[in-house]
Amino acid sequence: MRRETAIILVLIGIVLMPMWGIAIASGGNSFHEIPLQSGEDVSLAPTGQFVTMPTEISVYAAGIVSWIALFALVGLLYAQVRYAHNVGRRTEPLFPEQGDSLPYVPNFLQTAHRRIIAYYPADASLRAVWLMGLFTFLSAVFAVLFAGEVMGLSRNQFLGFYGAILALSLSETVLMYYTHFMPTIEVAEERDH
Repeated sequence: MRRETAIILVLIGIVLMPMWGIAIASGGNSFHEIPLQSGEDVSLAPTGQFVTMPTEISVYAAGIVSWIALFALVGLLYAQVRYAHNVGRRTEPLFPEQGDSLPYVPNFLQTAHRRIIAYYPADASLRAVWLMGLFTFLSAVFAVLFAGEVMGLSRNQFLGFYGAILALSLSETVLMYYTHFMPTIEVAEERDH
């Protein structure tokens, strides 16, 4: 797994280094600057209050920030899949060929050309309940904060921050439920090719 991570980081560096070099070479005098609205009479103030930001940004820097954000999202997705894979298989598996009786499984999982290899029961531990409760609470809190920003008159960087944390906490709630409260079933299927 460490080798895969190292390869991924090298590939990200190969993509980002030329972009970073172009952005540095372009300097601050690029004629492709994106002006951002600012001022007291503007309802949308992305540069206000939360993080001090420049009032204009070059397209090169915007591209680098976009790529870094994209790679961060892919990395987060990879970490979530690894977490679900490792935690979902933490319990002792049941093997049907050894005569173990499996809990109820849907009919479509076992057919003439498909069979269950291993069944990992859901652990449903107290830790899982606490994690579900935490992310559900965060989802509710940031949904209220996000709605307050949308309905309010001041629209600044908090809107995007609250929206991002709301989306993250909702996805983590689904991940915790899927990982801890649903069984993991490994299935083998006969294919013609």
